[in-house]
This record gives sequence, C-alpha cells and structure tokens, in this order.
Amino acid sequence: MKNVVLLGGSNSVMQNGLQKGLKDALMSCGGGGGVEFHNFALGGSRSSQKIYALIANEKVIKEADLVIIETNLNEYDNFVYDLRFDILQRDFEILCKMLANLNKPILFILLPLYVNNDKFKITNNFNLLQIKKYNFHFIDMQRYYDQNNLNEFFATNDLFHQISPIMRLLGQNIALNLEKIDRCNLKCNYSVPKFLAVTLQDLFENINQLEKSVKSNSLFTEELYRLEGKIKLKFKKEFKNYTLVAFSVWNDDNSLGTFSSAIWTNKKTKIIKYCLSSFLMMYNLIENFVIDEESFLYFNANNQKQSENNLWIFLKDDCRNTLDCMQLANQILLVKPDENFTMDTHYDFQTLANLEVQIDEKYNFSHLIPDVVLFKEIIEEYNARMDPVKIAPFQAEIKNLKLELHQKKQNPIQTHLAHKLGRAIIENYRSFWGFLGLPFVLNYIAKKHKKKPAPLPCTENEKQILSYQLGLALINAHKAWYKGGYIWFIFKVLSLKKKFRR
Repeated sequence: MKNVVLLGGSNSVMQNGLQKGLKDALMSCGGGGGVEFHNFALGGSRSSQKIYALIANEKVIKEADLVIIETNLNEYDNFVYDLRFDILQRDFEILCKMLANLNKPILFILLPLYVNNDKFKITNNFNLLQIKKYNFHFIDMQRYYDQNNLNEFFATNDLFHQISPIMRLLGQNIALNLEKIDRCNLKCNYSVPKFLAVTLQDLFENINQLEKSVKSNSLFTEELYRLEGKIKLKFKKEFKNYTLVAFSVWNDDNSLGTFSSAIWTNKKTKIIKYCLSSFLMMYNLIENFVIDEESFLYFNANNQKQSENNLWIFLKDDCRNTLDCMQLANQILLVKPDENFTMDTHYDFQTLANLEVQIDEKYNFSHLIPDVVLFKEIIEEYNARMDPVKIAPFQAEIKNLKLELHQKKQNPIQTHLAHKLGRAIIENYRSFWGFLGLPFVLNYIAKKHKKKPAPLPCTENEKQILSYQLGLALINAHKAWYKGGYIWFIFKVLSLKKKFRR
C-alpha cells in the first residue's frame, strides 16, 4: 500500500496540474489498486492551514509514505500584504517541527515566481533554512528557473501558477521516484503547542441561529453558516484561554465583489477584519484573540474600519462590504499558547535576502523537474515557424484597412482613371519636354491604374470638372482610334477648353 499526502496552495488544487500527475502515476504504478492519494491543499492559504490539515487528518497523515508540501508562494503573498514576518516565521517553523515529528519522508517544493524583490528572496531562503535544519527533501524550481533564464518566458498572465503540463509532469516524476525519498533524520521529538482543529458547531453555543447551506468544489464539500445582521455568535466556555489562530470563509460572488467583514470581541480586544475572495480560504488573525467569557463574533454590518490587514487587503485600504453576509466554513484552528507558540529568533532581512543556503545534495530532488529548458526551445521554434503563418491573415487585413482608410481620405474622383489621365495632360502640355513625354506618362498611369482597387463611386456633378472630362475624352478617343478617334479628341479638347474658360 502506497499512501501519498499533498499539502499546498492553489498550485496543488489545479485539476490538471501537480495533483493529476501524482494521482495518475501512482495509479499506474499500483496497477489501479494498493495506492491512496490524499489532497488536503487549499488555495491562498499558508502554514497555518497546513497545521490545520495535519491535525484534522491525523490518522491519514500517520499512515502516509510521503508528504509533499508547497507553501512558499502563499507565504510570500501574505508577506507582501504586510503580514508580520515573525508570525510567518513562527507558524512555518511549528509546521516544520510537526512534519519532522512524523518521522516520514517529507518533500518540499519551492515554486517559481517571476519577481525580483527582497521579500520573495527572504521567504524562499527562510524556507530553505528550515528545510536544511530538519533534513527535509526538496525541489527548488525557483533556482532551476533562475539558472536557466526561464522565469520571464514562463511568466504568463497568471504569475502565481505554472503551466499545468509542467506541474503534471513534475507530479509524475515524484510518484515514479517514491522509493528514493527517505525519511528525514529525526534528531529529537520537537515540542509544539497544543492545536485544535474544530468546527463551528464545536466552537459556538448558538451557531444554529445561522442559516446553513452546503457548497462543493473538486476537493471539499463544506457546511457553510451565513453570518449576517445583528446575530452575535458566543464562544463556548470550554475553549476559554485558547487563541483563535485561523478561520475559514467561502463567500459567493454577487458581481459587485466579494468583500465581507466580521468583528471579534472579548473583554480586552476588538478585531475588525475584511475578507476578499469567492473561494474557500483560511484566514489568520494577526492580533492575539484569546477566548474568554465575553467572546463574540458578529457581522460588521456598519462597515467599521478594519483593525488589521488580510491577504489581498492592505490596512490602509478603504474597505466596504459588497456582500450582506460572511459565509463561515467549518475549518477553524485554535491553539493553547505556551512557550512553544512564541519565537525569539530575529533575522536581519538584508542578510536573509542575500543568503546562499547550501544543503547536502542527497536531499535535493530538483532533478525531478521536467526538462523545461527543452519545452522552451520547442515552443520558441514552433512560434518561429508558425507566427508568420498565424499573423499573415491579420497583416492582410491591416493592409486592406490601411488602403480603405487611404481611399476614404481621398476625393473619390481622384480614384478614377479619367481624372488621372486628364490631370497628367493638364500638368504636362504647357512645356515642350512635358508634351513630348506625355504618351509615355499616360501609358504608365493606365497600366498602374489596372493594379488599383475599383474606383470609389462619385456623382455626375463631381465628374463635371476639366480633368475628368479631358481624361474621359482621351479614353473614348483611344477606344475609337481606328475611326479617327484621336482627331475627334483634338476638337473635344478645344471644346472643353472653351467650356471651362467660362
């Protein structure tokens, strides 16, 4: 029996990406049986959600042969939106201790992102330091992309998600190499705080006052409770002195946006927090919210100003509810604070950003990354061949539009051969050399006109000008040259000259 667990963010949720590669290869290796794959990933969520997943799925995790985890992009995204680094640091190191205590093969994936700022370098280097400290295996896609100049090329309109086939192949490569990923070398049993994974029914005395519904996606089916109006949810006394670490929300999108907010109060604290997403998300409280006898949760119906930031929301943002409720989900993380829930380590950001973390190569499984360099070469050559073919119809259309635009700028009469010929006669007959070369000029104009598009329509009144009438007379004379047309043309010229003098 092979049992693989995936913990991650949206890159682990995407149906045709990493999880599909893992699942398909595992089923293929196991002949369709004897293999279990469990995906506890949740998009946009960081270490605290992974801690929740470890506790809520403890039995499955204990039976796992491999735990795969990717969280660096979500850690960075929270860091960008001003989540304090000491909180990120604390939660990530607790997560690592919990993973190390499993004494199982652990594989971290550091996903790539096309950014060049210190916060991303700090996030990745801190991840690598913990990976080194706890002897975890890792795949560093960011370093691979940097070394091979791939980041810009594969930075599509969705920066945070790699192209699905690349991630799918990575999943397949991992599944085919399970036997080579050893247990981490556990040095000791690390002390961690006491966490609880609870539901809304567990946590609140009067949760049944809220309207309940059920919502599903490819991974989760959740009971949701509609927090709205003036209803205040009261925390149960049995959770006194526990701290609320994280809560989950799954709002709908009403086309105006997905802003909703709630207020947490106890004897000493009031926290106002806005959420922005129509996906199932787990959010963290930044300020410590310790449950006491007077702890409540209720909807921020009056749009009170937020007291702390959130993912995709800065503290300075002027937020307003676009929804009339907050749909609470059943994934909630509590902790009993002790000395293991505080971290005294402080990092110099500049040093951390510029650090080159060296890890023993036996833990480095970056060779499982698909040959993305070859993919780039194939795509570039395909584009070099096919781009001219693909853009040819557009170029032809542009050419026609330019011609049409040029014609619209012209006087319609100027597109007629009669006008062109008449104009040439008028401009050349006054000089000896001009008159002598006139037959050649007229012949050139006639040949060139044949290659032009059809002349623009014009009225009979517009044709009553000397140049047009003179050219028309020449055309008619040429058609009847064998009947003495050119002699007739001379008399016609004299007649037109007399007519237009008037």
